Amino acid sequence: MADQDETGVEIKLWFFPLAFFLFACTPRIQIDGKTYKRYWGTHFFDLAPGRHKVTIYFPYIFMPRCGENSVTIELEHDEVVCVSYFMPPWVFAKGFLSVS
Repeated sequence: MADQDETGVEIKLWFFPLAFFLFACTPRIQIDGKTYKRYWGTHFFDLAPGRHKVTIYFPYIFMPRCGENSVTIELEHDEVVCVSYFMPPWVFAKGFLSVS
């Protein structure tokens, strides 16, 4: 987890282990309309305090926004919010999002 004197969001991207084909897909993290291309794993984004919309998806074959799901988070000064995105083995489902 990031240092407590930072403000931002820590995003953990993971998937069902037997869905190894997802290693070939690179997730997209969209924060307030700006898209970041990141690998599966944990990533930190430095953000200003306030409300932010986080959307996560990945392109898969002919589906440009597979597993798409969104959450709105509220950040206070010097707060880090953790968002976990889990993709089940069936690619037609939404990814599960949890915030802590």
